[in-house]
Amino acid sequence: MLSFYDGFFLNLCVMITSLFVYKELVKKSSFAMQTVSTAIIKGLFGGLLAAVLMRFSIKTGTNSMIDLRIIPFMLVVLYENWLSSLLTAALIIFVRFMMGVSIYSFVNVIFVLVSWVIFYYCFKRIENRWVSIVVMLTFSNIVYTVLNVIFTLGKSFNLFLIVTYWIICILGGVIAVYMMDYLNETEIIFKRNNKYAFTDPLTGLNNVRSFELAFNKAKSRLEKENESISIMIVDVDHFKQVNDTYGHLEGDVVLKKLAAILKMSQGPNDIISRNGGEEFSVLLKDCSHEEAYEKADALRKIVENSFFVIKNGTTSIHVTISIGITTYNDTTIEINQLYDHADQALYAAKKSGRNKVCSYSQVVDPVSN
Repeated sequence: MLSFYDGFFLNLCVMITSLFVYKELVKKSSFAMQTVSTAIIKGLFGGLLAAVLMRFSIKTGTNSMIDLRIIPFMLVVLYENWLSSLLTAALIIFVRFMMGVSIYSFVNVIFVLVSWVIFYYCFKRIENRWVSIVVMLTFSNIVYTVLNVIFTLGKSFNLFLIVTYWIICILGGVIAVYMMDYLNETEIIFKRNNKYAFTDPLTGLNNVRSFELAFNKAKSRLEKENESISIMIVDVDHFKQVNDTYGHLEGDVVLKKLAAILKMSQGPNDIISRNGGEEFSVLLKDCSHEEAYEKADALRKIVENSFFVIKNGTTSIHVTISIGITTYNDTTIEINQLYDHADQALYAAKKSGRNKVCSYSQVVDPVSN
């Protein structure tokens, strides 16, 4: 048994460490998916944490001990589903009986089950979350106090024990919920940053980093297999005028609509990316130069004939695009020059009047093309 301060500090350390380990396991595994099996695992984890806290009971300075078993139980109710919380309750009851069968074992059954009802009622009915948490802990403590009075018949009622339990339970509960919220928020930020490391936040397309990874992977495959790969670079014509006339927010609307057209018009194996600004790229795997040219021209026509609705639906505008394309093992022999050659073809398309598709072969030999 530990002294009061040592025991309380140890219990907090155990809870915080366990919550951190739990969130790391959830973040790096399939536990984030809510299924029956994951609900069972999460419920068992909550019960295991409660059992550990029961093992490291806090000495109150009298012949009595208290623990924070109810806090993991409350956390499971708050953050998981009814099945997980029911399993946590069952495990708490089971562990208490394993520690010894006495009248207090049966008191624990009543305490846990009544607390479960209180927790779920507060969770469902009280909208303000922190008010709900305080009410949960308060009524759970009232149940603990009433049971203590009833089953001791008031003869060995220990006011110091009750007051101490109320203080550490509410304080420990608030700290545990705050820590859980902090870990959840950190996980959300981690996932968002991880997503935006490979995804363009405006359009939802791949970003430059994601494109480079896919391109390097494709190059490695081409070294082993004799396949063709094409790339098209797409740029919105006179996009600066759109921004200057309607504002950058409306320009973003145009870019998102163009991204949607790109996703709709390209195949499932094509890798579509936003390279920055108004420039996009499409990596066409196992695609001949003729097929790439046909796809590019079809895309150009779709955009040319589309309405781009801006200003909250009050204005429609037309935009056009210029596209440069090239194909490895056809118009481009060196795989590392593929992107540069497509970029040169795009420049030629813009220089020759825009709203055009230009192949790198037209850059190399403009007379014959």
